[in-house]
Amino acid sequence: MLPRLLTLCLALVSFAGMTTTNTLSIIPELSNGFVQNYNPFRTDKLATTRDFIFEPLMVFEDDMVHYRLAESYALSSDLKGITLNLREGIRWSDGTPFSADDVTFSLSLLKKEPELDYNSLGKWIERVEKRGKNEVYVSLTHPNAQIALQLQEAIIVPAHQWRDIKDKRFYLNASPIGTGPFTHIKAFSSNNIVQCRNPYYWQQDELNVDCIRYPQVRSNDELISRLSNGEFDWASAFIPDIERNYASYSPDYRYDYKPSTIVSLLFNFDHPDPETRKVIQDVRFRRAVSMSLARELLIDVAVFGQGEIAAFASGLEPRFKDWITPSAAEQHLYYIRFHPKAAARLLDEMGLEDKDGDGFRDLPSGAPLTLRLISPSGWSDFVSAANISAEMLSAAGIHVVSQAVSFGNYTDLMSSGRYDMGITNYFSGPTPYRYLDSAFNSQYQTPNDARFSQHGYRDESIDKLLDDYLLTSDKSAQKEIINQLHLRISKQQITIPLYYKFETVEFTTSRFKGWRMLKDGSPNVPPIWYTERARLIQLLALEPIDDF
Repeated sequence: MLPRLLTLCLALVSFAGMTTTNTLSIIPELSNGFVQNYNPFRTDKLATTRDFIFEPLMVFEDDMVHYRLAESYALSSDLKGITLNLREGIRWSDGTPFSADDVTFSLSLLKKEPELDYNSLGKWIERVEKRGKNEVYVSLTHPNAQIALQLQEAIIVPAHQWRDIKDKRFYLNASPIGTGPFTHIKAFSSNNIVQCRNPYYWQQDELNVDCIRYPQVRSNDELISRLSNGEFDWASAFIPDIERNYASYSPDYRYDYKPSTIVSLLFNFDHPDPETRKVIQDVRFRRAVSMSLARELLIDVAVFGQGEIAAFASGLEPRFKDWITPSAAEQHLYYIRFHPKAAARLLDEMGLEDKDGDGFRDLPSGAPLTLRLISPSGWSDFVSAANISAEMLSAAGIHVVSQAVSFGNYTDLMSSGRYDMGITNYFSGPTPYRYLDSAFNSQYQTPNDARFSQHGYRDESIDKLLDDYLLTSDKSAQKEIINQLHLRISKQQITIPLYYKFETVEFTTSRFKGWRMLKDGSPNVPPIWYTERARLIQLLALEPIDDF
């Protein structure tokens, strides 16, 4: 067998032969094969569609706003409207000037063709008005102090192309026209994509990367192997023992991670079996499940210590601790810690006993209680966490079978309510609102919505508090609402928070410089995943290293 160093050198030589120093290799999403689908309104669009072909109006990152197609915005005093001031001098990739007409057309589409509105943004839009060459006013159906944050997810398409397209939802848009930096599809196959420079990109002087390359990677394990061979410049992957299995291979192999959103177990409150449904809907059962899990051990074994134990029973991130009063934070903390004896007492109270002597608790009727816990195959950290959780619960007498399924099947099972238990992470945001809204707002419990709130638990009080949050821009009032939401969610233990996933980013400094750093010299590189708008800001800071 060749020594590790020689193998690495050969891999780098081979890779250098098929690319250039200003082609950035990225992995924004795992894939089983590519279809030339650049329709930004489709949920199955390619992961290089957003940002790189269709730029957002603006990008919010922590307390900073990066203006893109818009150069400023202003909320109306009653919070029922927002004025967008658009940047001048932008052109679409076919040379057509970008204008307020494009923004008016694109936002109005969400009302006229709601099947394109997968972000549920259209429900906020009453009407869209062009008020000048570069000014658009959006009138809202209800006051919303957070509408600017939501508008960063808006898709802006060229009206001159999309106006005449019928059946937009089924259109693949194989030859896209966009305002982003990489609109030229130079190469496309089922296992490799190369997108190159938009000749009319409005920040041409700031763009030092000529092309992005996106090769097919099927699983997290494959991604780790190819990362360790130096093939990719930028990725976001869970790597067990990342220092030994990645960073030690080369001083140019860098990584950044920080605790991010919660990974949780959730139940199907609409379970088709009436007796199982009654068990799931009993908060004592959910608390017993939670207290049967040794989270520190789960983190050590399932994710090799690369996680942080859940600190809030509602699943809020630790960075939002100032939003929750100390008494509210402590009130339900007991139920997300390992207390197996207390868990057993709750299960006994419910009449869930081992009636047939097989070591597992049965339903009160005597029928077996068996729950299937699904996770997306290829997501090795989720699969491991699900497997360990199932083992811990089975050891506590709760028969749980872990099953990894394809990601498409996983999301379909959850959105259609054909599952018992699932494991998921959640969106993050500059405030706690995005997580709480996506995880617990009952309006997102339709077959067309994402997996995050597909537990089926409905609480009008939670929905009202989420609505109330959008009615004020006063920080103290917002904190009080979040505190109430935390208490109500924690009291019912709607989901089972496990651990905070480390948001891991891998990048190499051998071919590109300009990776963002904090003042103390630590990395501040955003994930390259398709959900991260800040990836565009990082890309514009990169420069090829001339002597590579």
